[in-house]
Amino acid sequence: MWAERESNPHSQRRLIYSQRSSPHCSICPRSRGDYPSLRVSLTRSNTPTILRVDDRALRIAVLLAAHVIFLSAGALRILRGQRGHLLVAAAPWWIQYYPPLVWLPFVVAYIRPFAIDLDVTLRYAGLAIAIASALFAAWAMWSLGRGYGIRLDVFEAHELKTDGAYGLVRHPMYLGILLFHLGASLALESPLLLAATALIVAPYTAVRIAAEEKVLHEAFGERYARYAERVPALVPFGR
Repeated sequence: MWAERESNPHSQRRLIYSQRSSPHCSICPRSRGDYPSLRVSLTRSNTPTILRVDDRALRIAVLLAAHVIFLSAGALRILRGQRGHLLVAAAPWWIQYYPPLVWLPFVVAYIRPFAIDLDVTLRYAGLAIAIASALFAAWAMWSLGRGYGIRLDVFEAHELKTDGAYGLVRHPMYLGILLFHLGASLALESPLLLAATALIVAPYTAVRIAAEEKVLHEAFGERYARYAERVPALVPFGR
C-alpha cells in the first residue's frame, strides 16, 4: 500500500493539503499568537524589567542629589583652610555635629528600603523636590564661603549674610535638608524615611536652629536682631 501511495501523485496532494488545513498540524508554522504560554511569559518578563530599571534610576538620582550637599560641604572644608575662632559655642556635641548626623535616617532608609507602592507621578514629584532642595541647600552653603562650618562656632571669615537664599529664610540650608528628606521619602516610596523625617529630622533641626540663633545673637548683636525681625527662620514669606 505504501508503494501505491508513493506512486499516486493525487494521493500525495490530498495528504499535504489535509496537513496544512488541520488546526492540529504538528509541522505547520505557527504565529506567536498561537502559543498562549509564550505570549504570557513574554508579557510577564518584560514588565518587571522596565519597573526595575525605573526604580533603580530613581534611587540613583536621589542619591546623586544628596551628594550635591555632601560634596559641597567637603569642597568648602578644603577651600576655607585654617581659621581663627571669634566665638566658641558651648552646645553639646550632638548639636554641634548636626550636619553629618541628620543624614543617618536617609542612609538607613536607602540601604534598608521598606517600600510601599506609590504612583510613578508622585515619585517623580518627590525626586524633583529632592533635587531642588539639594540645590537650594548647596546655594546657601556656597553663599557663606569660608564662613561655612559644621560646628556652631563663629570664625574670623564669618559674615552675617542677609541676601540671596538668606533673604528668604534665616536658615536656608536646614530648610533644604528638611525638604530633601520629604522628597526622598516619596521618590524612594519609604514610609520609614517619612516617619523619621517627622519624628527625628524635624525636631533635631529645630533644636539645632535654636542653638544657632543664640550663637548668632551673641556674635552679631543688634544687627542679627533686626535681621530676625525682617526674615523668617524657616518658612519663606512667613512674615
